[in-house]
Amino acid sequence: MKSIVLCYNLEGTDKGRKLAGIFRLLGCELRHVQKQELLAPIGALAGIFAEDAAKQPYLGSGFPEEMLVLHMAGEEVLDIALQMMRKEQAAVALKAVLTPHNMQWSSLELYEEIRREHAAMAGRRAPEQ
Repeated sequence: MKSIVLCYNLEGTDKGRKLAGIFRLLGCELRHVQKQELLAPIGALAGIFAEDAAKQPYLGSGFPEEMLVLHMAGEEVLDIALQMMRKEQAAVALKAVLTPHNMQWSSLELYEEIRREHAAMAGRRAPEQ
């Protein structure tokens, strides 16, 4: 299995360049997803299966946050990538691993799910006093 990382809203940024260096070093392909591709299944964007060519391009405004979707060759590569991202101060709050469960979802559907999960986890943390 090849490793691929789908990047959202990071193209042309310093953080995007740092991430490209990290993932290139780990032998991963990096793909910047364009706004018009947001309705395509993330599995198709990652090259797991062919996309339906009849699908209409997305014409909406998208979402502003940075997001990563990771499809890694192994858990060890994923762990190393996350460690390197922290070390290089290139962390991305919204990230997900491509799974059989979510690979049919569009980027917009995944974004909404990750945002809900992120908000729920942040809400559970009790403020320190």
